[in-house]
Amino acid sequence: MAIERIIVTGHLGFIASAFCEAYKGRYEITGIDFAGWGSMERNLVEGVKDIRTDISDTSSIREIVEESKPDAILNFAAESHVDRSNEDDASFWRSNVMGARNLALEASRLGIRMVQVSTDEVYGDASSSAEPWTEISSIKPKNPYSVTKAAAEMLLLVYAESKQYGLDLVITRGGNTVGPRQFPEKAIPKAIWCFTHDEPFPLFRTPARRMWLHVGDHVAGIDAALRKGHGGEVYNLAPMADSEEVTETVIERVRELVGKGEIAKVEDRDSYDLRYWMVSKKAEQELGWQAKNNLDETLESTVEWYLANLDWLEEAYALASAHSNHL
Repeated sequence: MAIERIIVTGHLGFIASAFCEAYKGRYEITGIDFAGWGSMERNLVEGVKDIRTDISDTSSIREIVEESKPDAILNFAAESHVDRSNEDDASFWRSNVMGARNLALEASRLGIRMVQVSTDEVYGDASSSAEPWTEISSIKPKNPYSVTKAAAEMLLLVYAESKQYGLDLVITRGGNTVGPRQFPEKAIPKAIWCFTHDEPFPLFRTPARRMWLHVGDHVAGIDAALRKGHGGEVYNLAPMADSEEVTETVIERVRELVGKGEIAKVEDRDSYDLRYWMVSKKAEQELGWQAKNNLDETLESTVEWYLANLDWLEEAYALASAHSNHL
């Protein structure tokens, strides 16, 4: 069946708004967002039907699905900050697990595809691994956020394998994604804010390696999974191999691009993963997808966008600082 109408959850957030911007011409999109943490009114993409509700609200989701009659559901919505999950994980369980469950049950009832946008953080810490993660690597999440994402995956995979539910499910596990409209609790937009406001960027003392994936590459992988993914399968979406780099080197490069700034070493967070490391051979072979942006291109285009949209960054930082102890 052709996919023409889709539901996109979290459409006022970072990755989902990038997806909407990239594919608004391909699909008729109904967006669902409860306009909470990480969401911004300015992220609404023209042409997307904007519905404000919590995906953990069962009756609301049923009503929206009945009205919009989607051909597929893409679940981007998530509470996603490790430090906040360490302090209070209740909202993470509600959104990341119960919300995903509601969407899956509706997709199962209608017999339509669901794409669950997950994360490489479900694998845990690769600092002692001899080989990069593949889709059959063990899941060993180390913080409440990644535990809830792993729990959602496990539940949805049960629905996919069950004759009772028969959910047409595809799961994507994206790398450390960066790009326009990312909330400034995350490293790169936070660094740009600090450097442009003559405040030192707080960098954890212990070097940590991440795979820096451009959001444009990430959403292209999600779309490929939607259209070409095999039901019940998981796909890693990793950047080019040379996009794995320690955070300090990346932040130093951001500082060079901004043209000024200071970095201050701070104590590591609890449950601090020192390396995320995976390969995307399965996505390349089955989806025909691979990342197009190398690390330099990713950082240059990302910093350029924020410097050209400092008013967006100011508004986002004000929203974040009003509700967080981590800025």
